[in-house]
Amino acid sequence: MRIKLFFLMLFSAFFIMGNAQILYQYPKGQDFYEGGREQFRQDLRNLVKINQLNPCEKTEVLMMRFVVYPDRSIKYVADEDKLSLENNKCMKDKTLEIIKSMNKWKPAEVNGKKTPAMFAEVFTDVLFFENQFNEDDHKSLVYIHKNKESTISQFRKNFMRCFDTNGYTVVEKYSFVLHFDVNANGEAGFFYIDMPSSLNRFNEMVIECASNTKTSYWKPATFKNIPYKSRLKMPITFTER
Repeated sequence: MRIKLFFLMLFSAFFIMGNAQILYQYPKGQDFYEGGREQFRQDLRNLVKINQLNPCEKTEVLMMRFVVYPDRSIKYVADEDKLSLENNKCMKDKTLEIIKSMNKWKPAEVNGKKTPAMFAEVFTDVLFFENQFNEDDHKSLVYIHKNKESTISQFRKNFMRCFDTNGYTVVEKYSFVLHFDVNANGEAGFFYIDMPSSLNRFNEMVIECASNTKTSYWKPATFKNIPYKSRLKMPITFTER
């Protein structure tokens, strides 16, 4: 698998989208919707009934991101994976139609100031028309190393083996959390570093070492055997040598 970086975003607490700074995710303990995610999902189902929407003709599954702004407005974050959008057009269109009718959005707050922030959800007809997920329908993503199914531990080993610390001195333990997506083709992208280094080259190397290689890649998550984009969070720690 070749390396493919969908977004090499700025390494800071915010993404830059247009002229606005936007949080990658909501701060811990804050919800994007009044009543939390469960209320959000219930309101989705209620609006589907009110609008008499029908299930898609085939199984479709799509992870979508949105930004909630301080004025409680919301905007869809365009996805670069055009093929996935084409394959799940019904799900995308239905989701956008329902989302525009919802009004219980809660802006994120940082130091008492309302701030634009992103949230993500995986949308399926099960979410729209049923109350419970069947766990057997879902399969988590799997790390493939040397053409064999492996583990997150192997991913971490490969990452640390790739990372060249020559020229860097870790004077104390340094930890960060790496967030990224794995799309329906098993390609990693949309990277975000929580607590990044002040050195750009260090951060760039983090992205490079977390990306697909010729010998290691991802088998994507699936819903009813349909692959879809999912998110992964990886804590990383460097200690003094």
